[in-house]
Amino acid sequence: MSKVLKNTVAPVALIAALATAPAVLAQTDEIDDVITVTSNPLLTGADEVAGSVEVVNQDHIIDNLSGSLADTIAHEPGVSTTYFGPAASRPVIRGLGADRVRVLVNGTGLIDASTSSPDHAVASEALEAERVEILRGPAAIAYGGGAIGGVVNVIDGRIAEERAEDDFEGRFYGGLTTVDEGETFAGRARFNLGEFVFHIEGLSRTAEDFDIPGYAESALYRELEEEEHEEEEHEEDEHEHEEEEVFGTVENSGLEFTTGSIGVSWVGENGFIGVAYKQSDAFYGVPGHAHAHEEEHEEEEHEEEEHEEEEEIVSIDMEQTRFDLRGEFRNLGDVVERFRFSAGTAEYEHTELEGDEIGTQFSNEGWEARGELRFVEREIGEGTWTGAAGMQAFSRDFVALGEEAYVPPSQTDDWGIFTAQRWDAGSWGLEGGLRLESREIEALGTSRDFDTFSVSGSVFWRPADETFLALTLSSNERAPTDVELFADGEHVATRTVENGDVDLDVERAVSIEFTARKDLGDWSIEGALFSADYDGFIGAFPTGEEEDGFLVVDYRAEDVNLSGFEGRIEGPLGAYAGWNFTGDFTAEYVTSDIDSGGDLPRLPPLAFTAGVTAEKGMHELHAEVEWFDEQENTAEFELPTDRYALFNVRYSVTPLQTDDFRFILEGRNLGDEEARLHTSFLKDQVPLPGRNIRFAIIADF
Repeated sequence: MSKVLKNTVAPVALIAALATAPAVLAQTDEIDDVITVTSNPLLTGADEVAGSVEVVNQDHIIDNLSGSLADTIAHEPGVSTTYFGPAASRPVIRGLGADRVRVLVNGTGLIDASTSSPDHAVASEALEAERVEILRGPAAIAYGGGAIGGVVNVIDGRIAEERAEDDFEGRFYGGLTTVDEGETFAGRARFNLGEFVFHIEGLSRTAEDFDIPGYAESALYRELEEEEHEEEEHEEDEHEHEEEEVFGTVENSGLEFTTGSIGVSWVGENGFIGVAYKQSDAFYGVPGHAHAHEEEHEEEEHEEEEHEEEEEIVSIDMEQTRFDLRGEFRNLGDVVERFRFSAGTAEYEHTELEGDEIGTQFSNEGWEARGELRFVEREIGEGTWTGAAGMQAFSRDFVALGEEAYVPPSQTDDWGIFTAQRWDAGSWGLEGGLRLESREIEALGTSRDFDTFSVSGSVFWRPADETFLALTLSSNERAPTDVELFADGEHVATRTVENGDVDLDVERAVSIEFTARKDLGDWSIEGALFSADYDGFIGAFPTGEEEDGFLVVDYRAEDVNLSGFEGRIEGPLGAYAGWNFTGDFTAEYVTSDIDSGGDLPRLPPLAFTAGVTAEKGMHELHAEVEWFDEQENTAEFELPTDRYALFNVRYSVTPLQTDDFRFILEGRNLGDEEARLHTSFLKDQVPLPGRNIRFAIIADF
């Protein structure tokens, strides 16, 4: 066990010793029901998964709605966000992001460009989800080496698996926010026509520039900028620029997102099959995004015009058209219990605009398909055996054209086969999985082929009632991406000059994870302790050089250890004056150790969330404090972030005897605290929003 993991044991000992209750029970209203994790090929109940998993239901998504999908689920233990402004955010799981975390819709990839750059939005909205399943670390092995960090699977219901209750059902959400004058509206309806079920939905999310409690740039960043200004020749002009520092708002952070979809499925007694169409459009500003470079300011006589160019706003116009096919057939005989499959194809494009001028254009056309067989349970020895096997493949044609196209056009083809097996003897059991995968990437007349092999094995046991413990060992391999292999040029979003390495080899990680779940009366406790040793961790590491004011980074492989913990505890606190009180507490921490020295960039700090909920009749009141420690374990050329705490209160009321109507009044960051996410590329230019009031109406019919 690594020295980093040993240093982590002390702060997590209490959580690990208490074991864990299933995270999903903390996230749903189904108190006694077993929630099936559909992202797991074995379809295991969430309280029995030999790994770390969260299932977030629709009501919980609405309660914690915070713009994008990634920002909405970022409060879950072990999950953060890249937060490139309110429009472009991608999930970070245990300190890993980009290609190491797969964001899926109904088990297949999004086919967008969100992994190629942090300023590219994810083509999925939080309110589209009926539930979100989050698999961390080894639990994601069935989705390949690209999911070496984890999986966020959005189950959106566009292709209905069941018939509509009373032949017609739906939901409407309408919400307003004050911090950005935001308006969000979403509606869906499902109805039966004979054996066919139709599903229609639409969403609109708009916002203006959002308010912040102080300067957009952090104090340390401004101090460094001032020192640089003092060394330059044109102090007068630069001090004038200094006076124009943005205060009280984040400029160019507005957005307009719209989606619409329709699906139809045939639903029978033993399965379903259906198709769906979805159109997504977005137009959003990219805050902290500058396109003028220092070499453009060499001619003094044009200095004024070039400063105006530097202030030119950058925005992204995005569009995606997607078609999906999904189905499942059950009770297929004595060997196969069920077969389920999904496939999606999409055309994605977005244009980066510099003012009114077209800058760089991106397109991504591709498809992805997945099929799974789950075998009939059998008695073997003193236990029960369950198995599953499947295949997944995708192909994408990625093109970037323009002055800032730092990645050449590429074609990526990938296929993999996997299996998962589980033997359960009641008091203990075994679970394992493996995946073989092959990837080919072509660009610039060069082709690279990679074959990867990932395997995991778990032993689980139930030493007492309502107790589940599991220890998992795994070895995962991840092939490099087109960006890591072929990047060559200025990446303005991250203000770096990126140099890929076409000779990069497969990234390997050997990990150990202990997960535990425990119910103590009405209290539930969960926790996970993990450590992963990477042989050849591929990252963009700085060289110390600069070009045109941008930091030069080389993609290379380093040996790295990542370790940490996450946990949650919740339960009743008692009753007073007719109010029933419950409490919850979560904690998370991750640290890194690079063998050659230093830390990985943008690691989330130690964080705690403590909340209290009071319920009485139609009323529910929830108050919480989110506390984030300072992060001083930084990579080279990375600035630290300060400690901060956010105070949030949410009041909801269901005025009718049923839950058909619900009203939410919520205040976030009521202390108007300056908060900066260390996982964000823009942490020193774009803080989190200031004080915000949200009013929402939810109607079920």
